[in-house]
Amino acid sequence: MEMKSLLVLLGLLPALACAQNGTDVYLMRVTSANGIPALSDPANISNKTGYDNQPFFHPSKPLLYYTSMMPDNQTDIMVYDLSTGTRTQLTKTPDSEYSPTVLPNQRDLSCIVQRKASGDQDLVAYSLADPNTTRLIFASQKTGKIGYQAWINDNEAVAFVLGEPNALHYFDLKAGTDAVIAPQIGRSLHKIPGRNTFSFVQQTGNRWIVREFDPKTKKLTDLTDSDPDSEHYNAWTPDGMLLESRGTQLWAFTPKTKVWTRVPLPADLPAKKISRLAVRDGFLAIVLDE
Repeated sequence: MEMKSLLVLLGLLPALACAQNGTDVYLMRVTSANGIPALSDPANISNKTGYDNQPFFHPSKPLLYYTSMMPDNQTDIMVYDLSTGTRTQLTKTPDSEYSPTVLPNQRDLSCIVQRKASGDQDLVAYSLADPNTTRLIFASQKTGKIGYQAWINDNEAVAFVLGEPNALHYFDLKAGTDAVIAPQIGRSLHKIPGRNTFSFVQQTGNRWIVREFDPKTKKLTDLTDSDPDSEHYNAWTPDGMLLESRGTQLWAFTPKTKVWTRVPLPADLPAKKISRLAVRDGFLAIVLDE
């Protein structure tokens, strides 16, 4: 099967995003109301027709990175400055970049690069100071095609690796190891705030379970159920609340109470399907269908 056909079938990376429904990245302000996020001031920051997706906040600068489809039907990484409201194109390559993620060193941005010539999906680091300076982190010819990634430090990462089934891999660059942790996983991978652990979503029978992986002990812990009818996109708030998109709704889970609560959305936010989420202090980025 050709790479493009495979991606359309699995819906993993939008190689043919121009043929899919367009998506927009919205930014909202977040405060707290009785322990539940209170959202306001939604703004469409991608502000164009077509595929704009996969938001990721810089951990210490007022910047939001996201994937954007270009007129030639390949994707590059855009940067939105929260302080000025301006957009800048970070990458401009013949290949397609996806899943922008600021590395813990905060000097580099790692991306999944889909090679135009071969269809390989490699993990590559771009220097934030000079995006023309790159280094290959993982070659998909060795690891398998990579879809998504999350980092705990500059040496340890987890990745969604395509296969039959798709699986969670744990990479230790310093030790040079690649371990398969769990099969049948979803697309949301995150470092849990305040912990040196990762969260992911795994299908078990008819259930989708949000699980925690501790690289030090190799222990897996069940945290809660993900809604079985959703696409299992989630994100952690800095204070340890888990958000999940469910159709046109947003829900929040507090580990202490172990209760899911629906989050009210602003009346001026379009009532469209929500998918990916990203959070930082005071802000929430969400992806809506056009």
